[in-house]
Amino acid sequence: MNKMKSIFAFVLAVMMISISAMALADERPNITAYKASGVTIDGDLSDWNLESPAVVDSEAQIIRDGNMWAGANDCSAKFYLSWDEENLYFAADVTEDSPLGAIEMLPIDGEDNLKLYISTNPAADPERTAYDTNDFLVYFVMDEGYWDTAVDRSMVDKDLRQRYVSKGMDGGESVLDGFECAVQMTTTGFTWEAIVPWTNFANNKIEVYTPAAGDTLSVDFAITDISYPCPGTDYIPQLAWTGSALINTNPSLWGSVTLAD
Repeated sequence: MNKMKSIFAFVLAVMMISISAMALADERPNITAYKASGVTIDGDLSDWNLESPAVVDSEAQIIRDGNMWAGANDCSAKFYLSWDEENLYFAADVTEDSPLGAIEMLPIDGEDNLKLYISTNPAADPERTAYDTNDFLVYFVMDEGYWDTAVDRSMVDKDLRQRYVSKGMDGGESVLDGFECAVQMTTTGFTWEAIVPWTNFANNKIEVYTPAAGDTLSVDFAITDISYPCPGTDYIPQLAWTGSALINTNPSLWGSVTLAD
């Protein structure tokens, strides 16, 4: 009888662990990135599959200077990803009352920008609490006519960087090879889309990622909005899809994207 009780207790413990793991997986936000088909980089998202956005529009998603956020009409966004074997496609439908307000004299994370956090390693542990070799934070500055880009790798341990270091973080550069973007103004803000070749997440020590339907990657999104360029540049609200300000150092707080045909 005692043996049967022990077996029952063991089975019950295994079931509880499995249920807990499933609950944690369910809590992790996920979107789907559909394979690109006929996408033209012109700021018009009508050629995108828009069924699976990462929505950023609530007070709970503020990660910095929330007292300066005046609601979804002040700053909110729907983010989308798409893909093919050569390129990552990134789009946003932004609601903002002061769009494209980048100011060159400010630090890049204090300008109007969109931020993409992404891993190019489908096998990476989603619960890792530190950036790994294939983790990247990419800045897209919202300044019409310039469209600066930057990649932050300062949070990656030196031994894991594989000589892929930060670039463009002083601003005034577009550091992504083959990058193109376009914007269309709307009555509530703007729509924006871009193409980023996968080779931008590789070098002679980091292999180029070849995406495939079914892959799941860790990912997150953030938007930064200057509402009052001067004065007020010390207080610039920032909102993220998931997590807190710690997403800058802790990928376990990101969500995920699953690639689909």
